[in-house]
Amino acid sequence: MNTEHAIVKSYVAAHQPVTQELQAVLSVSEGQVPADLRGVLFRNGPGRFASNGQTYGHLIDGDGMVVRFAIGSTGPDGQPCIRYRNSYVRTTEFVYEQRAGRLLYRNFGTNRSGGFFGNFFRTHLKNVANTSVIYHHGRLFALWEGGLPHLLDPVTLDTLERYDFFGALKNRGPLLERVMMPELPFSAHPKVDPQTGDLYNFGLYLGPNPKILLYTIRSGVALTVTREIPLAAPQLAHDFLLTPNWQILFLFPVSVRMLPTLMGKPPLGAVQEIEGGVTRILLIPRDGGPVREFQASPCFVLHFVNAYEDENGCVVVDGCRQERFPDAPRPGELLAGHISDIPHVQLTRYRIDPKAEDGSEVTESSLGGYSSELPRVHPSREGFPYRYAYTVSATPFAPHGLFSAIARIDVDTQQTLLRDFAPGIPGEPVMVPRPGSSDETDGWILTVVYHGSAHRSALYILDARDLSTVCVAELPHHIPPGFHGNWVSSPDCPPGWSS
Repeated sequence: MNTEHAIVKSYVAAHQPVTQELQAVLSVSEGQVPADLRGVLFRNGPGRFASNGQTYGHLIDGDGMVVRFAIGSTGPDGQPCIRYRNSYVRTTEFVYEQRAGRLLYRNFGTNRSGGFFGNFFRTHLKNVANTSVIYHHGRLFALWEGGLPHLLDPVTLDTLERYDFFGALKNRGPLLERVMMPELPFSAHPKVDPQTGDLYNFGLYLGPNPKILLYTIRSGVALTVTREIPLAAPQLAHDFLLTPNWQILFLFPVSVRMLPTLMGKPPLGAVQEIEGGVTRILLIPRDGGPVREFQASPCFVLHFVNAYEDENGCVVVDGCRQERFPDAPRPGELLAGHISDIPHVQLTRYRIDPKAEDGSEVTESSLGGYSSELPRVHPSREGFPYRYAYTVSATPFAPHGLFSAIARIDVDTQQTLLRDFAPGIPGEPVMVPRPGSSDETDGWILTVVYHGSAHRSALYILDARDLSTVCVAELPHHIPPGFHGNWVSSPDCPPGWSS
């Protein structure tokens, strides 16, 4: 079997459903656990793409499954070990569908059975809690962008509650809007202010009066809606950025047609490009000043690498730019082995001068490198000047543009260091600094790699300096590539974290 065919086979097999929830001390098959790497890696992503005999209509509709790797506890032999646990998020919809034995809710790419009458004006979408996970002020949240976060026990991963921050995320708008959307959306990409520890986030409200909602969460509890920015159309945005003086949002020339959605079409099937539209960039002053708006070429950026303010006060934003809103194979087609090409994703730099006139065009330039996604940087450089980005990438030989490698990209020299796992399929690389170090390459890269030959996944600990293997720990089963995760160092972990 040639490598290209093996990559495709691995990618298909990686998306088979996870049927087990278990705990295990992982077997180390290569290297050893670093003695000074201590804490928990949490990850989130879809664990299955079908339920009760019905295959979901899109990969982002899969049921959320959170995994945790407690690294640095002591094993039976007295040596540092890795303890693993996984659990599906018990959202209300997940529980009700399990009880009913059938699909009860629509989602972004999935309809209920029953055709037009089964989906007409069904505005309640299934909260799958499958996109990211964040630990903040002692609370662990599984995140989705269309509704409320879910509070989990950070040790057992038990689902505790659908969390609305003491009512702050309840929709208190007009009656019709409350009926259609009783909960306010909460993005899966919140940012922590390193100076204050406050959490910032946004919600893309796609109701009858579309708008952007900006949130600030202080002390891990008190959520405040700090701004409401009206939108002329329900445009899409998935990620945002935070610098010392700005919150930055890109709005892309893509909208969701609400009438077809209300008439029973899945929201993703009602997405359309705005003809002649441009990318709108909003610079939102954190001190409460007026919003500044700029323009860039039409595109779509699912994830941003980083943003910072340079010595001249310009805002520099690096993102994973695609030419247009991406499509993805339906899970049924994927599991049958039919894979469409993944669009090329170009790391792109935007330079914005806040002193320029509103509506001005910004400077765009390529940062080179391979097609890359799921970017991460050294945690201390988030919102500040940086040099290295860590991504999943597609090599020139990868079929269909599938991501089979981890890359370290030097954004100053545009040089790329590549670690190819083909035919394995790696997940998002999480950068963990060595304790006390601020060097952007002094630490480890944590990624979960699926190996089709064994139909199992493994946690890889890589040296951030050269992406060489430090340790490989074998999982007792496979998990799909998933979306996002975050590291919590041992001093910030809750009691019992190493169990």
